[in-house]
Amino acid sequence: MRYAEVVFIMCGLLFTATTFSQTQKKSKMTTDQKKHLVIRFVELMTTKQSDKFGEIISQDYKQHNPMVKKGLEGIQEGSKWFESIFPDISAHIDAIVVEGDIIVARISWSGTHKAELFGIPASNVKVTWTGTDWWRIENGKLVEHWDVVDWSSLMQQIQTK
Repeated sequence: MRYAEVVFIMCGLLFTATTFSQTQKKSKMTTDQKKHLVIRFVELMTTKQSDKFGEIISQDYKQHNPMVKKGLEGIQEGSKWFESIFPDISAHIDAIVVEGDIIVARISWSGTHKAELFGIPASNVKVTWTGTDWWRIENGKLVEHWDVVDWSSLMQQIQTK
């Protein structure tokens, strides 16, 4: 009988510890606060303030787009590269959805092609394209990112001149 009681207590403690651990990992941010991270990201991108990304992006930011290096410095570098190609870049968030610690946004971008992009010289053509981005949040910051960009549409537009 004593053995059964010890096993029962140990199982209860294990269950409690596991539940507590999972609860601690959940974000305490509201849906609006989570959306604001993405709104702020787009705002910083379009106003050439990637130096402020540290406000919303973790130092060890994991980027799944192979064209962009990992980490905060990688996303800052990628942003500056994009700014050099489209100096007048602007964006509109068409839709944004939050589910747990994941934020998904469909974003329409536009800008004038002013520098080489994938071997195509500056065309001075105003282009628009869309992308769908997924971010994961942890401790109030963006920590991971996946994206799908409509490169085909963008490339067709800059090659039409």
